[in-house]
Amino acid sequence: MSARHLHSHLSAQESLAQLAVHAKLIGRLQRAYERFLPPELTGVSRVLNVKLGVVVVSASSGAVANRLKQLLPSARTALQECCGEVTEVRVKVQAFEPSRVPARTAVRAVSAEARNQLARGAQTLAPDSALRQALEQLLKRS
Repeated sequence: MSARHLHSHLSAQESLAQLAVHAKLIGRLQRAYERFLPPELTGVSRVLNVKLGVVVVSASSGAVANRLKQLLPSARTALQECCGEVTEVRVKVQAFEPSRVPARTAVRAVSAEARNQLARGAQTLAPDSALRQALEQLLKRS
């Protein structure tokens, strides 16, 4: 038996085909929405649904919702250009936990002389000093 794409399974039944088309539309709207938004708003809002030309967007807080409402006219235009018939964009406050990707710690090179000076400076501090612990951690990472 040969492998088939998921799309071929979903289009086999009428109800699943409609669901697949709707999910694809929401995905396209989400990508267009993320391209339009300022970077600080992409992780705290998302497209929830679209029905009869009305796009419903979720905001993680009231402050985010307020900022999104200021952007609605231009958001509607941007979504119309990408996905066609969008007559309205609505914002709902719905708390959700945005996916958090841990920030990568940048490795910064420290010269041997600087490492020695930092180590000597750390040795002069009390063993339970927060500054000493921070310096030692810096030395371990560099």
